[in-house]
Amino acid sequence: MRFILASLLFSLTAFTAEPEFPLTEDSKPQPNAPKGTLIKDSYIAKEACLFPGTQREYQIYLPAGFDKTKPAAFMVFQDGVIYQTPVVFDNLIAKKDIPPLVGIFIKPGVVPAANDKALPRFNRSYEYDSITPAYSQFLLDEFLPAIEKKHGFLLSTDPNHAAISGNSSGGICAFMVAWHRPDRFRRVFTGVGTYVGIHGADQLPVLVRKFEPKPLRVFLQSGTGDNNLYCGDWWMANQMMERSLTWAGYDVNHAWGEGGHNAKHASQIFPDVLRWLWRDWQAQIEVKANAKAESKWKGYEVVGEGEWQSKAEIDYQFSMSSQNSGDVFIAGASGVTVLSPDGKTRYLQPVFENSRAQAIAAFSSDSLLASRREGEDKWLLSKLEAGKWHDIAASTETSRFSVTHSGLMILNNWRELTVVSPNGIVLNTQACKEGAAATALSPDQSILYVADQYDRYIHSYHLLPDGKLVNSEPYCRLEIKDGARDAECTGLCVDTNGWLYVATSLGIQVCDQAGRVNFIIPTPKQPLDVCFGGKDLSELFIACGDAIYKRPTKAHGIVSGQMAPIKPPLPKL
Repeated sequence: MRFILASLLFSLTAFTAEPEFPLTEDSKPQPNAPKGTLIKDSYIAKEACLFPGTQREYQIYLPAGFDKTKPAAFMVFQDGVIYQTPVVFDNLIAKKDIPPLVGIFIKPGVVPAANDKALPRFNRSYEYDSITPAYSQFLLDEFLPAIEKKHGFLLSTDPNHAAISGNSSGGICAFMVAWHRPDRFRRVFTGVGTYVGIHGADQLPVLVRKFEPKPLRVFLQSGTGDNNLYCGDWWMANQMMERSLTWAGYDVNHAWGEGGHNAKHASQIFPDVLRWLWRDWQAQIEVKANAKAESKWKGYEVVGEGEWQSKAEIDYQFSMSSQNSGDVFIAGASGVTVLSPDGKTRYLQPVFENSRAQAIAAFSSDSLLASRREGEDKWLLSKLEAGKWHDIAASTETSRFSVTHSGLMILNNWRELTVVSPNGIVLNTQACKEGAAATALSPDQSILYVADQYDRYIHSYHLLPDGKLVNSEPYCRLEIKDGARDAECTGLCVDTNGWLYVATSLGIQVCDQAGRVNFIIPTPKQPLDVCFGGKDLSELFIACGDAIYKRPTKAHGIVSGQMAPIKPPLPKL
């Protein structure tokens, strides 16, 4: 009996033991491969740096025959030298399987202990596991420029000539650097990546699906024996990341096995990973080349293959809207700028004498409606007819407003919503959360969406024919930056399908008719306002303070004041 039990225990142990991952010849020193050199040094962050007080060791690999006068392709590794990288570099560079790479091996920061009885502060998880852009800023703005200057070499600024890698927390760190800065890194390898709930990385599989795909090439490795801890299951999380990247159309590859949470399997496959990452390395890695055809990313239904184009430097301070003709109106302190579909720019200035326009909206019969301030606390609603402005009603302070086809005006003054009839009579006043920054009407003009700058929710009201606003709900839940309390929502517009476009700190978030964020369109700068314009209202315009950008779309916008109500299609559940 004891023999049987012992045999069973031995069989179970043998069955669950981690397999061996012997290194290939590419990871062993080869006598004919020229050897690169390793430089060892340390970096101490100054008080004004992103990680003040931290000290870290680093090593630099310079390939044989390295020319310091020419910008070099390079690869960054978290946690120092891993994967037998210097040996692998020697061998693959000699075979010309990869370009002559500079290797940069950087360890996480440590703040030294205050005394012999104190513990140092270990920055590894804080730096590596976060999904914020802090580490990418440290790497690109502080560390890499410092070592270039100190050691007298040049690193390429071409993002196609830069790769980044790491194991475990170093893996999620590598991915986030490329995610935040695809303008500098486009090749990523993560071994047993920590895509779990430590500092928010468990959100990534969803964000990868919602954000417009970035021009990245990504290789992931994990195994069935990977960690399964309080913060998540590494094996499942890596598979979710791979599935999300594949679904979104990224150039992605993976290696799954039965290994545990270590670098054994990653080290074994590392030479082939490098060959895959650096294949055709002189060609550009672009989204168009690897995502458009196969991606299921929902945003392609709307924006297609277009890119943001800088339209003009504009004095934007107050609001932006459009009319049926496709003209876009931008209200600033010096007047109103009009961008026409034919690319021409004209100015309506001065709009008023001894006052300034605060908000502009398209109105019926190709008229414009403006809210303006005279003196300190006098506000008026004015209408542009036959080239002249006419006051139609007194008003409270108004930042933005919406207009129905029937002429109802919904004014917004950050704290309350006021519904005014076409002839200037106040029909209803509705208190709302302080911070209400923008409004928009659904295509059928029965729902009013209200953006709150200090919240992550878009509130929805039913607008009745008599001007009453009822059935308020925090209807759309927006995505927010890690550590933020709100989405910094400052602008809204809708398309003919009833999709809502929201200007936020993450870019343009697009919600379907059921209030769900389906996708996010990154923007060159943080957008302050958004509207459709151009021919057939098929271009999306954003105001970014001192500049206006536009992007072609497959969707068509709504100008509620000049269009009869349209019943949008049902949401896809």
